Amino acid sequence: MKLLFCALFAGLIFGACFLVDRGVAALKGRVGQSGVVRMPLRYPVLAGALILGAAVLAFTAWQRKSLLYGLAAGVFAAVAVYALYAYCTTSIRYGETGFIFRRGRLRQAFQFVDISGQRVAITRRGCCLVLCLGEAEVVLYSNMQGFSPFLEAAYLAWCQAKQLDPQAQDFHNPADYRWFPDQPEKERQ
Repeated sequence: MKLLFCALFAGLIFGACFLVDRGVAALKGRVGQSGVVRMPLRYPVLAGALILGAAVLAFTAWQRKSLLYGLAAGVFAAVAVYALYAYCTTSIRYGETGFIFRRGRLRQAFQFVDISGQRVAITRRGCCLVLCLGEAEVVLYSNMQGFSPFLEAAYLAWCQAKQLDPQAQDFHNPADYRWFPDQPEKERQ
């Protein structure tokens, strides 16, 4: 019975967090916020499942007085916190002329005209695309939320800044994850 109450309590907490997240997203959309690219939605879902598992393990550790279950609960909780941290602190916000890349405390602003090319690695589960911006690089994954709209907006703004016709570029093929000219791999020293 106590286990059922723990599960219901955790479900209520995550349901409330989900509703708050959706409400904030709706408010940002009404204000006219620029586009956003976020980590895949599986990160917060994984965190929710792990926290629920941690609660069950902690309850079992308390009931059986077992250190092993307590340690497992701590590991589950730590991985859940990391997944939530990665989801909440990694994003790209973009507008008409540029974007801001945020990872943890690092924030970098770039202009679309600064894109010199891209590198692509296609895997069984998706694609890893590296945007080359002079000395900096921004890594995107095809399973990120807002991946394609961001790259289409970046491509159109890049073409406009370079005074190129978006339809006339032979390298542009979104179906093959090609938005910008291919950039050769840098030599490692």
